[in-house]
Amino acid sequence: MMDEAPETRPDAAAAPSIRKVATKLSSGALFSKALGFGREIFMAHVVGVAALADSFRSSLTIILVPLAFLQNESVPAILIPRMQEARRAGMAAHRLAAMTVALTSIGALLMLLTMISTTILVDAMLTGVSEAEQQMTIHFVHIMAFSMPASVVLNCLAAGEIALGKTRVTNARASILNVGVILGLCMLVLTDKGAMLAIAFTLSFNALAVWALWTLWREGDLSFEQLSPADVWSELRLFIGRLVPFLPLPLAEQANIWLERLLASRLTTGAIASMDYARTLTDSAFLLLSQPIGLSVLSRGATERLDEQAEALTRFVVIVMMPASAFIFMFAPDIIRLIFERGAFDAQGVALTGAALRGISVGLWASTLGWILLRLLNRAGRSTLAAVILVSSYIANLAANAVTSTFADVHAHGTLLLGFGETVRSLVLCTAVLMSLTVRLSLLRIIAKGLLPAAVMVIAAYQILHVFDGTLARLALGVGAYIISVLLSVGLLAQETYGRLYLYAISRLGSKPDA
Repeated sequence: MMDEAPETRPDAAAAPSIRKVATKLSSGALFSKALGFGREIFMAHVVGVAALADSFRSSLTIILVPLAFLQNESVPAILIPRMQEARRAGMAAHRLAAMTVALTSIGALLMLLTMISTTILVDAMLTGVSEAEQQMTIHFVHIMAFSMPASVVLNCLAAGEIALGKTRVTNARASILNVGVILGLCMLVLTDKGAMLAIAFTLSFNALAVWALWTLWREGDLSFEQLSPADVWSELRLFIGRLVPFLPLPLAEQANIWLERLLASRLTTGAIASMDYARTLTDSAFLLLSQPIGLSVLSRGATERLDEQAEALTRFVVIVMMPASAFIFMFAPDIIRLIFERGAFDAQGVALTGAALRGISVGLWASTLGWILLRLLNRAGRSTLAAVILVSSYIANLAANAVTSTFADVHAHGTLLLGFGETVRSLVLCTAVLMSLTVRLSLLRIIAKGLLPAAVMVIAAYQILHVFDGTLARLALGVGAYIISVLLSVGLLAQETYGRLYLYAISRLGSKPDA
C-alpha cells in the first residue's frame, strides 16, 4: 500500500516561494496570451467567421464540458494540498502517480461516453445550424475527444509541479492549445482540409502529456513503482470526497457556456466564433490586471489593512478601467476592423464581433475589479462566500441570456445581447463582492466619482465618430480622449498624485547640475 513505506528521496524540502511561483505563472500566462492573440488574428485571417470556425469552437466546448470538474480549480485546490502533505511524508511521487492514474481513468471513461453520445451532444448545442455544419462538428468531436485523457494528465501533473514549486507543465499547457491551433491552421492552408485543426489540436495535447510524464518520471517527481489498484482507488475516493464543495462553480460555468453556444448557434453562422474573437480582447484585462494583482494580494498572506487595500485597488481600477470600458464600447467596430479585418474576416465578422465586444465592454471594469476584490475575500478566509458569489454571477449570466433570447429582435442584435449577458455576470460579481466588504460605502463613492470621466470619454468618442472618417484617425483621437479621461479621473480620485508629480518636477528643475 502506498502509505506503508516512505520514499528515500528528500521530498520534504522547503516550501517554494509563493512570490516566485506567482511570478513564473504570470509570466507564462502573459506569453500564452500573446501567443493566443496571434492565434486569433491568424484564425480570423484564414477562417474568419465561417461555419468551420463555429464547428471547431463548438467541438472544443463539447469535449471540455464533461471534464469541467477535472479542469477547473478543483484539481489544484485538492491536489496541491495533498501533494504538500505527501512531500512532508516523503510520498509525493507515489501519490501523484496514483492520483494521475485515478483521474485519467475517469477522463478516459468520459472520452468514450462523449464519443458514443456525440450526435446527441451536437444536436443539443447546435440546434440552429445546418446539417452539414452539425456533421462537421461531429467529425471534429470524434477526433478531439482523444485529447481528453491527455488534458486530465496535464492538469494533474501541473498541480503536482506547483506543489513542488515548479511551473513548467502549467505554462506549457497554457500555450499548447495556441500552438496546436496555429499548426492546424498552417496545415489547413496547405491541404484545405478543416479536420487538420482537430488533428493538430489532439496531437499537440497528447505529445505534451507524454513529455510531462517522461520529465517528471525522469526527475523522480512521479513514481509508478509498486503502484497498486488499492492506491489508485484510495486517491480516487479522497478526490471525490473533497470535490463536492467545488462542484457548483464548474457546473454553473459550463452550463453558462453551453447555453451561450446554443443561443449563438440559432443566430447566424459565425456568431459563436465572434463571441470568442471579442473575448480575445477583453480577456487581456483579466490577464494583465486581475490575475497578477490578485496573485499579489494572495501572496501577502496577512489579513491586516484589507479595507485600506480594497480602497486603493478600487481607486486604481476605476481610474484605468472605467474610461477603458467606455473607449472600447464606443470604438468597438473600429478596434475589430483594425485587428481582424483581413483575409476571410469580412464585414459581417466586423459587425458580429464588434457587437459582442460592445456588450462585454460595458461591464469590463466591473469584471476586473470584482476578480481582484474576490482575492481579498480568499485572503480573509471567506472562500466559501467567494465561491457562492461566483456561482451566483454565472447563474445571473444564464438568466440574462435566457431572457434576452426571447426578444423579438434577437437575431438583429444577438451577439450584442450575449455580450450584455456577460456584463450582467460582471456587475453581479462586482456588486456582491463590494457588499461583502466593510468599506462598501467608500468603494461605492469611488465608483460613482469614476462615472464622470467615463461619461466624458463617451461624449468625446461620440463627437469623434461623427466628425472624423478613417479607422486609424478615429482610434488615435480616441486614445487621446482616453488619456484625458484618465487624467480627469486621477484628479477626482487621486489628487495626491498630481501633488507628487508637481513636487518632483520642482525638485528636478531646482537641482543643480553636477560639476
